[in-house]
Amino acid sequence: MARPPDPPRDERGIIELVEAIIDDSRDLVEAHVEALREDMSERLSSLGATVASSLLAFSIMIVTALLLGIAVATTLIAIGLPVWVAFWIVTLACAGSGVGLVRRAQRKARETGQVASAAADRVKSDVAWFSDDAPHASLADGNTPNVGAEHDDAKQTTAR
Repeated sequence: MARPPDPPRDERGIIELVEAIIDDSRDLVEAHVEALREDMSERLSSLGATVASSLLAFSIMIVTALLLGIAVATTLIAIGLPVWVAFWIVTLACAGSGVGLVRRAQRKARETGQVASAAADRVKSDVAWFSDDAPHASLADGNTPNVGAEHDDAKQTTAR
């Protein structure tokens, strides 16, 4: 028995399908970006309260450190050191501690900045890939694009 011929393939339906997939992908990315903005807004508002509490705690610690320095200097005076020597010892010890803490904070800031910069670069490359390559995935010429290969190329580029 002869098999009836296959009906002609509706290229327009495939084009519309691919365009719908691209539009849905863009909508999904926009929704994720909006959720990220809302999350960052919430985090920044809680950051303000945290900074205020930290400043209060820092102020209390400064007063405490000052009183501790005076107490150590007074103890050194009671042991028999001249007043000026006792206060210089305390001053040099505090200055050394301060320099050490500043250097530690600078090292941490550099490390954190490098991590944040790398994350921002990854986001930029993902957005660039999506905005540049996704529109080229149309079927206007009737050929089926190799979308998976383009995505694989983008993954390899991002991994570098």
